[in-house]
Amino acid sequence: MGSASETSNSIVKFPSRPDLTFLNETIPLFYVGQDGDGFWVARDAEGRTGGVFLLKASAVRFARNKSAPAGCALMFLNAPLELECDNEGSQIAEILAAAIGVARRRLPTLVCFIEMAIAEWRKLLAQLSQAAAGERRRAAIERELFHGRYRLASKNDDDLPLS
Repeated sequence: MGSASETSNSIVKFPSRPDLTFLNETIPLFYVGQDGDGFWVARDAEGRTGGVFLLKASAVRFARNKSAPAGCALMFLNAPLELECDNEGSQIAEILAAAIGVARRRLPTLVCFIEMAIAEWRKLLAQLSQAAAGERRRAAIERELFHGRYRLASKNDDDLPLS
């Protein structure tokens, strides 16, 4: 990932383990969050094992597999974090992270443009998802209220078909 000197300003330290009133010391604790490049990181509280992943589900599965069969507690962190131990996760994510680091040093303008495009793409996906959820809610309301016999309609011009 990056060296400690590169990332110390933007990367948050892992929080301390919750005290015994919240979490028994015999239960393994894994921190899960994203690093500065957006990859998912899962690391145990003691820092002995961890991995970098492309997907959140993969990071959670890693934590559960490492603590099987007893299970573990997961603490999701919002601030960017770094693995700080050997990567036992996705080798593809590790290679991609290294490539991003090289590109950031050699082609900062291109990387900035790509990051901006990805951010805009995520905004668009969120808006589309929100619109689809609204339609699903409306359809569910129609089914519940009218048992599929009627459709909701408003009297404003926004619902009229364009000709």
